Amino acid sequence: MASWRELEAFLFASGGSHTEDAIARHLGTTAIEVRVLLEELQQKLEGHGLALSWHDGDVSLTTAPDLGAFLADRLPASPGEVSAAALETLALIAYRQPVTRAEVDEVRGVRSERTVQTLLELGLIEMVGRAQGIGRAPLYGTTAEFLRRFNLSSLADLPELAQAEPEEEAL
Repeated sequence: MASWRELEAFLFASGGSHTEDAIARHLGTTAIEVRVLLEELQQKLEGHGLALSWHDGDVSLTTAPDLGAFLADRLPASPGEVSAAALETLALIAYRQPVTRAEVDEVRGVRSERTVQTLLELGLIEMVGRAQGIGRAPLYGTTAEFLRRFNLSSLADLPELAQAEPEEEAL
């Protein structure tokens, strides 16, 4: 039988997200036992600097969400940091997916080729299909890495968009 300490060490050393079944295979145990160990580990981590995060059925060991701002002020930007333009593009894709690059360009008012390519390289978006019609443009959507990076369990966790106030008609 595996222990919560072995589970913690595995999640820390692997640095990635895993399903309960995959963890069970790595630890030589069952998915049911892994679920019990995850619950135990989650209790042990309460009040600590680490936490368990679930994203699309995968679990990973992450920094406690309440310490994000603290660390952001004290650690240098990582090579995977995204620019304001990339964040804007990513937000459009997240809320409107599946969406074509041309649709993103229309909303942003600028070409987004390079920004979309960067988001693809970072694994934050992926091609999820092709649009109907002439040219069959690629359709983009977000990935599990997007959910993990922004500490979301699913797209349902995205904040509600504020409704724009209707502009008053000119007199």
